[in-house]
Amino acid sequence: MSIGATLALMLATLLPSGGQGVTQVWDGFVTDTHCGTNCQRTSAMTPDRACVRSCVRKGSKYGLWYGNHVYTLEPQSQAALYAAERVHVIGELSEDVIHITSIDRIPADAGR
Repeated sequence: MSIGATLALMLATLLPSGGQGVTQVWDGFVTDTHCGTNCQRTSAMTPDRACVRSCVRKGSKYGLWYGNHVYTLEPQSQAALYAAERVHVIGELSEDVIHITSIDRIPADAGR
């Protein structure tokens, strides 16, 4: 587990969950809410960009795959820039929707 992921897990544990207005941190993959964690067509078991974008074109939403759960990301326009990529997200969680404050790509060579 990377230092960032460990820090995010510790921070998420310390902060109240589900509380609107509470800033939290997540490291995960941008996927879609239809396929969720079942969109891995790559040998690295990461989401497949073509699959994610296809599902979104058909009505699904971009989401963050974090642990064993997929949270919807808003605004969708920000999430779309990172389809199938590993990201660091800061935002507020409200009813399974992460309202993005910032989202950044995690380099592939960063420790996992």
